[in-house]
Amino acid sequence: MKRLKQWLNTLQLSLFSDDDVVVTPPALSPSPQPHLSNDIDSIGGFKQPADSRPITLHTRTDSHTVFYRIERTRRRTVGMLIDENGLRVRAGARVPIAEIERILHSRADWIIKHLRGMKDKPRLTLVPSLMIENGDVLNILGVATQIFWQERVPKFNSTDAKNWLYQAGTTRQIILRKVTPERQEQTMVDALTLILLAYLHQRAEQYAMQWQLNYRSIGLSNAKTLWGTCKSDGSLRLNWRLVFLDASLVDYVLAHELAHTVEMNHSRAFWAVVEKLCPDYKKRRELIKAYDLRNS
Repeated sequence: MKRLKQWLNTLQLSLFSDDDVVVTPPALSPSPQPHLSNDIDSIGGFKQPADSRPITLHTRTDSHTVFYRIERTRRRTVGMLIDENGLRVRAGARVPIAEIERILHSRADWIIKHLRGMKDKPRLTLVPSLMIENGDVLNILGVATQIFWQERVPKFNSTDAKNWLYQAGTTRQIILRKVTPERQEQTMVDALTLILLAYLHQRAEQYAMQWQLNYRSIGLSNAKTLWGTCKSDGSLRLNWRLVFLDASLVDYVLAHELAHTVEMNHSRAFWAVVEKLCPDYKKRRELIKAYDLRNS
């Protein structure tokens, strides 16, 4: 199986809508957190990049100086992201600074609340070490799986991946052909992506049959900011790192992208489709936000 590459799709919708604001927890740090002050960027020990801009935000009770960075994208609206690096704003090239700061002022209470909350939320590790020893256990789609390396066994293939889906018991097994240490990590990735693809195809067919959905294809991406995308022709791309999450969260991402085959937007009609496919999508959506793709 070829090494994973990043796919750049021109007509795609991210898992988070253009109007969403996204908060991702910070990495764990052994150093003590600074005391709260009116300089919000001191909360959580945020670094101040050279290209950051200051803005004074007024909440219901006080004022705070916050530094933010602008990322120019093709999007038509303004989005905000708060992570361990502070506040970032994503906006189209033609959106003026004055309009960006007007939006920041309108969201002042939300921004201050979540910047303060960053120091209390440890980042959940997404991708574990794939240097697996013989007999080690790896969680795959939420299932404990024991990995074995053996001589003279066939290369792990799509049939093996499908068989893994139907193995009984709380702990499953994968037998891989023994390789050199230099090739071990890629061999694991190859096996994991086959399992994820097998699962996605199985679930997508179930969704399609139950709800009369039409999609063109399902592939994997190596994106560092998107869990999934859907092109206007019905082609789906889902992040290969989903294999390390519980199957219920994978189902939510898949349902989200399949809903785009009905509504290529993030309107109320779109979310109604998502809810039909995944009734507790709001809970799963919050759970998946605890994972940070950019640090995986």
